[in-house]
Amino acid sequence: MKIELICTGSELLNGTINTNAGFIGSKLCSIGQELCLITEVSDKKEDLKKVFNSAISRSNVIIITGGLGPTFDDITVESVSECLNIPVYNDERVLENIKKYFLKRGKVFPEVNKKQANIIKSAKILENRFGTAPGQMLHFDFKDNDKSVRKTLFLLPGPPREMQGIFNDNVEPFLKSYSVGIRKCACIGVFGLAESEIEELIKPVIDEARFGYDSAVDFGILANDSFVKIKFSVSGRDEIFIDEIINKLKSGFSNILKDNIFGFEDDTLASVVGRLLIAKKKTISLAESCTGGKIASAITDIPGSSLYLKSAMVVYSNESKIKLLGVKEDTISNFGAVSEQTAKEMAEAVLRLSNTDYALSVTGIAGPGGAKKDKPVGLVYIGLSSKRRTEIFKFVFSGQREQIRRYAVNTSLDLLRRRLTKLGVLDRSSDRN
Repeated sequence: MKIELICTGSELLNGTINTNAGFIGSKLCSIGQELCLITEVSDKKEDLKKVFNSAISRSNVIIITGGLGPTFDDITVESVSECLNIPVYNDERVLENIKKYFLKRGKVFPEVNKKQANIIKSAKILENRFGTAPGQMLHFDFKDNDKSVRKTLFLLPGPPREMQGIFNDNVEPFLKSYSVGIRKCACIGVFGLAESEIEELIKPVIDEARFGYDSAVDFGILANDSFVKIKFSVSGRDEIFIDEIINKLKSGFSNILKDNIFGFEDDTLASVVGRLLIAKKKTISLAESCTGGKIASAITDIPGSSLYLKSAMVVYSNESKIKLLGVKEDTISNFGAVSEQTAKEMAEAVLRLSNTDYALSVTGIAGPGGAKKDKPVGLVYIGLSSKRRTEIFKFVFSGQREQIRRYAVNTSLDLLRRRLTKLGVLDRSSDRN
């Protein structure tokens, strides 16, 4: 079965991240299906009609997200209607539900929202539990070389929360019923190695899997700033055997990549660090300069982070480093704000002020300005302090300002992860080398 996804919205062509595609792709993988094509298209009717006509000529199932809103640029229903030559009607029950949605929230029903009750004739209405526009499911026949082929179309709203609810309730069960065999996906997060280096290291494991197992195994390596994701899937009919292959692959990768693996599946560096801090009953404090609170943001994105993050200070100026943390004026005068000495004093000061088990400090030059002859853009010092020792790490990251800041955030978290992981195999009562 060929399944194709069309994501509408001019914003997707202007840099907005398409989270719907990632969600749908992941969901399909989990039920043994996969997308054959993802297309992002503007809010222009002629563009959408052209893309849709191409899609129905090659795919069995077409999923369209977006364009079901009440405004002039929401043209999905009318575009599909014109392509299929199937009329649209305004459904009274849908309209009543939309009016109730506004009434329940104490708002006046805008007449423009009447458009969201437009339904393609013979389409099944899919309830939207989180918004106003319902989804639609339509079966139709397509002529292919004088042969009639049955196609299925899903229209889903663009807002992720609404789209995900309808997908889980309707699309996933429908497609799952057509799954042949089983397909399971897995993911390994790697930090500290380049994409090309990882590919070379794991090639023997991949070759053995592709030629040694009586199942289809697919691999992919995705680089994302300073970390890399190894994604793989295994297809077959025996679920126990598939699980066995996945576990063998994880074991094989782990034996090669060792502590460069920071997590599996949906793990992030921040979530892994959080679990380690909780497991070891440790706390952390932060003193950030060039990262501007991004480490704190990554940590607090994880539910329950108040158990281990005690304080986070953004000390961007020299004055704040001196007044709030107590960094010595002579240190900054003699060595500069971006220096090993300043990073050390920052880490030790916030550790002391917050009375935590660990502290991270970051100071650097994210650019584009601020560089000197001996201090280039991308120079970052990271301090990692505990009550027993302080380590300072020097890095020169490449890239634009935001990329450098992300490198600094991820590297800081990974340094803490490695320290916590090492602590786990030593005497738990100490934190020594």
